[in-house]
Amino acid sequence: MPEQKEVSEVGKNCAGCKKPMKKAKRYYRNGAYYCNKNCFKKKLAGEGAEAGAKA
Repeated sequence: MPEQKEVSEVGKNCAGCKKPMKKAKRYYRNGAYYCNKNCFKKKLAGEGAEAGAKA
């Protein structure tokens, strides 16, 4: 039998707000899928605040 390649699955939920996503509304940035640009920016701002608190 031929070897089967692993298929990477597309995230079913937004990486920022965890809402279920529809195929037409995927926003891919930095290795993750988000529901929209605003959600992506909120996630970045949250990560920036955590990094500032740790320092």
